[in-house]
Amino acid sequence: MGFWFAETNLEKVFFAFAVTGGTFFAFRAVSLFLGFGGEDAAADASAGADAADAADAGAADSDGSPGGDFKLFTLNGIVSFAFLFGLTGWLLLRDGVASPFWASVAAVAVGSFSAWATAKIFQCTRRLQTDGTVRLQDAVGETGEVYLAIRPGATGQVRVTARGQSKIFDAGASDPAAEIPTGSRVKVESVSGNALVVSRISA
Repeated sequence: MGFWFAETNLEKVFFAFAVTGGTFFAFRAVSLFLGFGGEDAAADASAGADAADAADAGAADSDGSPGGDFKLFTLNGIVSFAFLFGLTGWLLLRDGVASPFWASVAAVAVGSFSAWATAKIFQCTRRLQTDGTVRLQDAVGETGEVYLAIRPGATGQVRVTARGQSKIFDAGASDPAAEIPTGSRVKVESVSGNALVVSRISA
């Protein structure tokens, strides 16, 4: 009788985790679909920025991914764990497939895997976002065209194709006294602050 009572209570615990986790899981899914990411969206954006900075600095781990990019304990991961932990344990006990001990082991294993998988999905998403970002350094060595004339001692704008994307950047001439008119072909020599440093390509 005591064993049956303990098993019944454990089944209720699993059921409570499944219902609570499932409710939050559905809420999070709808929120993300509508563009309201909440805490994790801000955390992911911050992590993406950190990853981009790390990539610029050349800081990468052994597999080439930016350090600190993988975050296991996020709200999405916890919700995913709770949902599948509860659902797995409840189904195994309800159908009499496993004893309370093995149902608990299976529930922890499945829940942990789901949290890990969720973290990996968000990690891959952040990498894709980072990889698609064109930074000033990516334009160094590329050629482009002056979009807005560069006056002596002042900055203009140039259109440069970097990483397969055509972008317009602020730019100044490598020779401060030089004037580079609109339409001129230029080569990006370096970066200075938030602007490119370019030199005119002779026709």
